[in-house]
Amino acid sequence: MRSYEPAEFASRLTSNVLEEPVGLALHGLVKADENDSHVLLFSTSLSCETWIPIPVSLISSIRHIRNVRCKDHQHPLVRIDLAQPNKEDVSAVLFMRLFAQAKATAVRIAFRGRRGFETRAADCEILEFNDVPYACCPPGGDGSGPWDCTIAV
Repeated sequence: MRSYEPAEFASRLTSNVLEEPVGLALHGLVKADENDSHVLLFSTSLSCETWIPIPVSLISSIRHIRNVRCKDHQHPLVRIDLAQPNKEDVSAVLFMRLFAQAKATAVRIAFRGRRGFETRAADCEILEFNDVPYACCPPGGDGSGPWDCTIAV
């Protein structure tokens, strides 16, 4: 998601040159990579066994939500907004769009029929805790309060 100054946004809106944003937010646990300071290790599971390296250069922002328990220790639960891929990198743009679409579909299926969910769907994630998938949405309004998580069956 790209932010604009109000005047620039109004100008782009008037001239009809607002491009569809290509963005993707991930929610999960992070830890430092002891061997590479240019990488964060990311996981959607509390098992602390499977970590995916994400180069810091691919991240546009990170929001620390809270710390969560993982076995006998804890890790930060975060929202990672991935940086917009370069338009010329067609594979990266395609991957990001397909992944964002698949993520949104999975969350919609998990929360089908729940009242008030439709307005928050874009910020929800499928997370796995103890090998059980959960569809989790952040709190509404000012962002305070608990996340709403339901087993994704």
